[in-house]
Amino acid sequence: MPPYLSIAIINSNDASRKALETTLNQFGESVKLIGSVADFVEGTRLIQTSNPMVVILEVRDAITSAEEIRHILSKSPRTSVFVTSADKSSDLILSTMRAGAVEYLLEPVEITDLAEALQKVGRLWLNKPAAASAETGKVISVYNPIGGMGTTTVAVNLAATIADNGGKVALVDLNLHSGDVSSFLDVNPAYTLSSVTSNVARLDASFLMSVMTKHSSGVYVLTEPLEVDEALDITPEQIVRVLALLKGVFTHVVIDTGGSIVGCNQTVFESSDFILFNTVLSLPSLKNAKRYLTAMEKKGLHKDKVKLVVNRYLSRADIQIADAEKVLDHKVFLTIPNEYRDVISSINKGMPIVSIASRSPVSKAIIRLNELLNQCA
Repeated sequence: MPPYLSIAIINSNDASRKALETTLNQFGESVKLIGSVADFVEGTRLIQTSNPMVVILEVRDAITSAEEIRHILSKSPRTSVFVTSADKSSDLILSTMRAGAVEYLLEPVEITDLAEALQKVGRLWLNKPAAASAETGKVISVYNPIGGMGTTTVAVNLAATIADNGGKVALVDLNLHSGDVSSFLDVNPAYTLSSVTSNVARLDASFLMSVMTKHSSGVYVLTEPLEVDEALDITPEQIVRVLALLKGVFTHVVIDTGGSIVGCNQTVFESSDFILFNTVLSLPSLKNAKRYLTAMEKKGLHKDKVKLVVNRYLSRADIQIADAEKVLDHKVFLTIPNEYRDVISSINKGMPIVSIASRSPVSKAIIRLNELLNQCA
């Protein structure tokens, strides 16, 4: 195996091709440019005779580019195809990734982006150990097994609070069959969680960011699948890969989830730094909370990770905090007051309550929640 990456460029634009050649020259002996051509037919001959480790291919349109990528890989399956384009279209990015490209580089190509892409390919070809990430984001899951407890309200507003404090935040709706994050934030994304998991083998930071929706609150959103059948195809192994990448890109990953403690949920909980178990003070809710908190502890999700949040709290309610703690054998981490009108107004406006009503008691409670989590970190 040669101690360098061999590279071929196929790009009809003279200026772009020359710029790539100049950029590659800055890598010295770690790369070797074996050819740079303007024509795809000439490029395929170059690939067949030289078998480069990397082909950097100009993208023109989705159909042509996909055909060219597949042709290259059919003749040279070990070659890694990078595509370059000034087009930021998610449709174009998805089509090239599905065809087999491993990187999508925006023109003009930055040397840092190219270096990162080459480093990943170099590990595969040269069998160098992957360097550990210097810093990974925190994962916070907000959970109740059934709906109607305000779990999405907590998740959305916690994510917005963290973003408002300077964090780069991903909000993921993992309530696969009845997610509400898109409704709460009034977003209608072209791509959802299933868009990511169905392309997990080719997943990288550029692709991930291209399919996430940035809300005006500063939160990057990955919503629930549009179709029920799409949710059935999502596996725990795919979620592990998605979470690993999210943690490398974002300082915080907030996950809204519900349902049983199995499959994808169990994977998420095991990967979480904190699990906010969200409930209300009613007898049916507490009975259900008792069952699930006990089950979570049996699965190794201990009380230092699982934080009990009481939502819609009324100080004069029949059931008091001390009663709930005794029944659940679990200390209450935080209470969020019952302010129905404020919460409904924020949902109808498609904005977190912390963004539009910072003086609301609910907003103050969510801000305090973030402070307490930071103290626990």
